[in-house]
Amino acid sequence: MSQLGSNARKLGRNADALRWYREAYETSVGPATRLQWGAAYLSALVELSPKEVQPIEELAARLIAQAGQDSSAFFERSARSMQRVATKLRDWNQGGRESAVLNRLRAQLVPVCARLPATDEQRGNCDAVAKLI
Repeated sequence: MSQLGSNARKLGRNADALRWYREAYETSVGPATRLQWGAAYLSALVELSPKEVQPIEELAARLIAQAGQDSSAFFERSARSMQRVATKLRDWNQGGRESAVLNRLRAQLVPVCARLPATDEQRGNCDAVAKLI
């Protein structure tokens, strides 16, 4: 489905592209896959509909909540997905126009990071994601 989103995007059919990216995310199975496809959906949403603040914030909040329920959300593939989410949100906030949104998302992520042991590699990855947002 993600490939269908990419194809629709190349054809300039943004609404169809977003629908396919959302479908890929919603039907994905497994925590790492959900974070991966969620990151792809967020990226497409930010790029194709950057003024749709509420859907962007809601999706980012869902991804953070999902990461908080996954014991390996900041390890390997999942960590890379969360890094992409943070980078995309940071870039979307150029000029600080959506600082309040990013502050709320960061406030949601900080406790997730705090639950990880300080000596765990995931803690450093999580903290790095929080700093990017």
